[in-house]
Amino acid sequence: MPTRLHTVGACLALLAGTALAAPNATPGATPDSTLDAAPHAAVVDATPQWITLGTGGGPLIRRDRSEPANALVIGRDVYLFDVGSGVERQMVGAHIPMARVRAIFISHHHIDHNADLGQVMASRWMFNQYTPMPVIGPPGTEAMVDHLSEAMRAVELAPIGAGAGGKKPIRQTVAPKDLALDMDTPTEIYKDGNIRVLAITNTHYHFAPGSKEAQTARSYAFRVETKDRTFVYTGDTGPSRHVEQLAQGADVLISEVIDIPAIRAELLKAPPSILPRDQLPEMIKHMEEDHLTPVEIGKLAAAAKVKSVVLTHLAPGSDGETDLSGYTNGIAPTYGGPVTVAKDLQRF
Repeated sequence: MPTRLHTVGACLALLAGTALAAPNATPGATPDSTLDAAPHAAVVDATPQWITLGTGGGPLIRRDRSEPANALVIGRDVYLFDVGSGVERQMVGAHIPMARVRAIFISHHHIDHNADLGQVMASRWMFNQYTPMPVIGPPGTEAMVDHLSEAMRAVELAPIGAGAGGKKPIRQTVAPKDLALDMDTPTEIYKDGNIRVLAITNTHYHFAPGSKEAQTARSYAFRVETKDRTFVYTGDTGPSRHVEQLAQGADVLISEVIDIPAIRAELLKAPPSILPRDQLPEMIKHMEEDHLTPVEIGKLAAAAKVKSVVLTHLAPGSDGETDLSGYTNGIAPTYGGPVTVAKDLQRF
């Protein structure tokens, strides 16, 4: 009869042969887990690729589109930009091993963009990834990491295969950093041998002046420069001169998009138990002011002279959508470059 250790070993072997398989693996090909141990065994494509892990906007859980998450892959290294619910499963679908994630960037603290941060932290810890991973995001990111680590204390006290020396505390495996409260010009926030990341505040929030929210909540767009290509990720934002400045000359603009008539219809259908009627006007106003319509995306892309546009964070992004024209109508009059309505797990 197999022992528990045999069972665990079999599970890990299965992970090594499937979840960690190379993106274009064929039967009999060397799995990435082996390559991780012997990187000289194969040539790795170092061309930067942006992968839209999740393309559905908002906190709804869908079948067709996962919540917002993106991965920039450069050779063997991976950088995550937002980690909405389902990100780890999407990483498996994209053949991205957790062990290769070098840093996480969070655009803002809406739940659809940070929901699985704790899951990623716990998974790295479980599989003995102890190198402190930068987690960079809006004010409150450091406190969030602290509290998530504290909440997982019960997990730390029930380790599997900890070995004689035990496992490090989860908090020691992450290195959170809060971005500056106000960032009015593109500002470098991270740099390593692969990428340089700049950030700027955008216009996703319009809180009343002097309110607690106005003093603490911020949303950011990111510019990622590599030696080959430059990517700009808007995060969630309304029309923004800041984002236009950040995006100048980018090879790929990864932009959120909203179909206002469609999202308004969805909100009007929501039962009062989910969306009380007295909250409806404010919610519609938020959708209209704090997100990007196709018309605004066209203006942004043209003004920034970007080479291509990828649309993600589709709102409403409902299951079964076949007509995607609501996400693109209005771009062409001002921007003539290529535009793609992204699907989950597409590479750009």
